[in-house]
Amino acid sequence: MAWDEELFARIGDRYDQVFSGEVARTDVQVDFAVRACALRPGQRVLDLCCGPGRHAVALALRGLAVTAVDRNPHFLALGRDRARASGTGVQWVQSDARHLPRLGPFHAAICLFASWGYARDPAQDALILAGVAQRLQPGGRFLLDIPNLQWLLAHPRGTAFSVTGGLGVRESRRFDPETRELAALWYVHPPDRTPWRTEVRYRVYGLEEVEWMLARAGLVLEAAYGDFDGTPLTSEQPRCLALARRPVLPALPGRTAQGGASAGIGAPR
Repeated sequence: MAWDEELFARIGDRYDQVFSGEVARTDVQVDFAVRACALRPGQRVLDLCCGPGRHAVALALRGLAVTAVDRNPHFLALGRDRARASGTGVQWVQSDARHLPRLGPFHAAICLFASWGYARDPAQDALILAGVAQRLQPGGRFLLDIPNLQWLLAHPRGTAFSVTGGLGVRESRRFDPETRELAALWYVHPPDRTPWRTEVRYRVYGLEEVEWMLARAGLVLEAAYGDFDGTPLTSEQPRCLALARRPVLPALPGRTAQGGASAGIGAPR
């Protein structure tokens, strides 16, 4: 069993507790995605690697037509329950992100909470970017949330601990700058069952590498941010939010952005 399948199978219905800090920021994250991707009610959005659907449902509540994709059937079931409880509709699709079915075209796509890089193989991870590009309409935007390589190079080891509803979670992180592999050992202590642990591993890409991979997929990197408040990306932020766009016209060979400019740093347009 792949590490992500093992982790998410063990988390089960406790996702919101295990990731309570992230879950609490769902509305902030979705509001930023709507602004950054210049979305309007009624437009179509692809939520890739949607998990239990917290972003998908929040987007649908803002009047967007959301298609949510994940390969984990249990997460999709939780997403359906979340949508039903919220009184909104989302199209749920079970699929590996590397081999998407015919979907779209979409006005925008999102892939949030470090859900890209699990394959630890640039060729495999590139398939996901290509699939997104093919399903965006011209001018459509893609928001990709990944760990910030520059921050990890300065902070290769760390530990975090949280307790929510009696459930304790400790994460011990280590980053290998040679392989660009991030490994995190998770210890989960439920109040009503035996504690368990699992190790997660994925590859971290630098912004220049991401820009090149996006360009190969047919996307132009427009901006990069350090948080969902629009903070410019620096080495001080643990995460990187890369905002890309499918050009209305094909990019010229050798140019990663219209006008020949590389990715800029700025506020969402």
